[in-house]
Amino acid sequence: MKLCCDIKKLYSALQLVSTVVPNKSPREILQNVLIDARDNSIQLAGTDLEVGIRLIVPEVEVEREGKIVAEASKLIQILREARGDKVTIDAPDLAEFIVSYEGSIYNLKGFDPEEYPEVPAFEGDFVEVDAPVLSSMIEQTVFAAAKESMRFAINGVLFIVKNGMAHMVGTDGHRLAWIKKRVHIAEDVAFKGIVPLKALDVLSRLMQDSDEPVKLKLEENFILARCGAGLVASKLVEGAYPNYEDFIPRDNDKIAMINTEEFLSAVRQAAILTSEESKAVRITFEQEKMTLTSRIPERGGAKIVRKIDYDGASIKVGFNPEFLLDMLKVTEDEQVRMELKDKDRPALIKKGDDYVYVIMPVSVEE
Repeated sequence: MKLCCDIKKLYSALQLVSTVVPNKSPREILQNVLIDARDNSIQLAGTDLEVGIRLIVPEVEVEREGKIVAEASKLIQILREARGDKVTIDAPDLAEFIVSYEGSIYNLKGFDPEEYPEVPAFEGDFVEVDAPVLSSMIEQTVFAAAKESMRFAINGVLFIVKNGMAHMVGTDGHRLAWIKKRVHIAEDVAFKGIVPLKALDVLSRLMQDSDEPVKLKLEENFILARCGAGLVASKLVEGAYPNYEDFIPRDNDKIAMINTEEFLSAVRQAAILTSEESKAVRITFEQEKMTLTSRIPERGGAKIVRKIDYDGASIKVGFNPEFLLDMLKVTEDEQVRMELKDKDRPALIKKGDDYVYVIMPVSVEE
């Protein structure tokens, strides 16, 4: 194999593909990327056996077609320091290849491409979701999913397509985010699976600045997503996801309409005087205002007052400020609707007609 490619294009593509490549692995070959040069392009592939990605780099001068397996981290380091506009990769055999650019030459060891694990190809029927829509759905749910729970099913985001709607749900047991969007698919198309967070992160990166529809295919234990020149393939998380609809409180009778930016700013300010031991902000809702208070024993306290649209009975509720900030930071709406019952019941935050966020209260010392 021999090729000449734009350095910036190859570097950018390798950075994306390397997000699934493990830094250390019992199988050394997994720390590498597969580079396949043909048809005036190269296809990069990386996998950790759970999540895989394929990415095509077009407009490449391919002098001799072929494949090599290269150490991902070293190749990225080399291209990061590269001078000039073009890089040449020349592999006279499978065991060694040469990377060269203006004034520099590297001799690198390779692996047999036949030993590299296969990243599944995209074949058969699929559904389409606009990239901006899917990207927004991921952003507004992924933060609520558990990161290292022993309940493995919640270490991912539930993805459902049914009745012409796409749903995504994330929960860690203390809060839950649920978004639904109408998508352009047949009413009889339906699938359901729990997608790992790593796969969603890779897909989000792939969709950046893309207006193209994302083609999705969900199999029994696998999901594939294709966007533009890239393909993400991932195993689904095993297990039964909690019945998320049971989490939604139905009888909250105290309703506050709050400006999103004002709410975000107030929580950030109150969170300054919280700690790991006292990670709580108390919010008091009263006629036309809310008051946020926080305190670190022996260090001081904070009090922030904001005007809101509220005319219910006075109520004080404690929340983990990080749980509020996670949601408010990705909110696109000018206002959020917060529904409450009492200090011991979960609060419900709504944005428009398609998003709900449930957050459990925390106890705060008087």
